[in-house]
Amino acid sequence: MTKYLDTRKAAINALEDFALMENLAELPAEEMGEQLRADLEAPASPRLDGMPGAHDPKAGEARVCATLDKIDFLGERRRQAREYLDWFLPAWARLTDDERFVLETFFLGNGSQEEAVERISDHFYVERSSAYRRKNRALERFAKALYGA
Repeated sequence: MTKYLDTRKAAINALEDFALMENLAELPAEEMGEQLRADLEAPASPRLDGMPGAHDPKAGEARVCATLDKIDFLGERRRQAREYLDWFLPAWARLTDDERFVLETFFLGNGSQEEAVERISDHFYVERSSAYRRKNRALERFAKALYGA
């Protein structure tokens, strides 16, 4: 079935999401909800924009429910990030150091694609076309490690 999937593009997307997912997975659960829980205890401040306020007897309940929903959402995102890392890291470990360097330079590093090609060319003492071939081979190998295609 993987012949019908664009595993190359999916592997690129997985590489581009790595930094975000790593940060989400490493963020302590207490720290994520700490500010939100503090908001639960703080009274609502009055609006100072000059507009008359409407009385809503359930505004406090709505605010508590919305905050609890945010805490649940953050917990779910953290769980998804951990699942992502459990899937991503074994495939990443199957690559050689050179392949990881190439993929990090192209997809995880800062700068343009031209700068990435130049860095890889300088690192391996190869021409630009060889740098692109290295990237393509590393990406193909990574996609196979992720999707088994």
